[in-house]
Amino acid sequence: MDLRQLRYFVATAEELHFGRAAERVHIAQPALSIQIKALEDTLGVQLLSRTNRVVTLTEAGRLFLKEARRTLEQAQHAAVVARRAGRGEIGRIEIGYSADTSYSGVLSGVLRQYKRQIPDVELGLHELHPSTQIAQLLEGRIHIGFIASFVDSPTGKLPPELDAIRLAEWPLRVALPADHPLAKRSRIPREALADESFIIYVGSDIEQDRSLIQLVIGFVPRVAYEVRSGFSLVSLVGAGLGVAIVPSSVSSVSIGEHVVYRPISGSTMQVGTDVVFRRDADDPAVINFLKIVRPDQHDVKGKRHRGT
Repeated sequence: MDLRQLRYFVATAEELHFGRAAERVHIAQPALSIQIKALEDTLGVQLLSRTNRVVTLTEAGRLFLKEARRTLEQAQHAAVVARRAGRGEIGRIEIGYSADTSYSGVLSGVLRQYKRQIPDVELGLHELHPSTQIAQLLEGRIHIGFIASFVDSPTGKLPPELDAIRLAEWPLRVALPADHPLAKRSRIPREALADESFIIYVGSDIEQDRSLIQLVIGFVPRVAYEVRSGFSLVSLVGAGLGVAIVPSSVSSVSIGEHVVYRPISGSTMQVGTDVVFRRDADDPAVINFLKIVRPDQHDVKGKRHRGT
């Protein structure tokens, strides 16, 4: 039994005339009769009663007609699903993002644009530290990562399996409690932070996180607290428990006006926001996502990521 035989049977059952049914499905009448008989032999039951040129449905045929219609409808639906999946119009993409990419509006802007153009793809969203995103991209647990990385940092290059598209770059700021003596300055010299307690945002590689902060300020920071959430970091600064180095995109976060953000004199380092993905990405939904992120990148190969 195959779908072709089901279509032949449904046409014959609806027409109750072999000639009209044969015309409807575009085959010769004898061939149609042979296919219907083969279907009945396969099922071991008579579906159609043929007497005196009159065709009627048997009880088995009447009940089988309902199921045959359902089967054909489901098969048609399955074909539509397969074609849409092949065009990247449906499916699911797992997306990782770091906290500051959500604060900056970059994440929400890209997701809004994507859902406007391709509304039926499900998006799984996971707030993850950049190093965790890298690991999960390599493991295939996420398809896309929105990662904040130090621009032109000599450390933390991407693994060769991954590539990235740069979306934005942000200068660094020091987050201070609003009543901190340094908050009165318009710019903060790096040396003025030497005696401060720092709150740092950490992931799976704590030593790397510390070394990147050291790159920015030029000395080993005295770390008071380590947090795994960007919002927690700003909250602890607002509580007066230390200072933090953050991209300017985070300055939109206000903890009851208890935190101020100031430029750092003597530091030209910036944080970039990158979309990171596997070089061998072949899921049509992922390919479409990358094309929307970078419309001119038809081969989805982006600018190399400069650091994590």
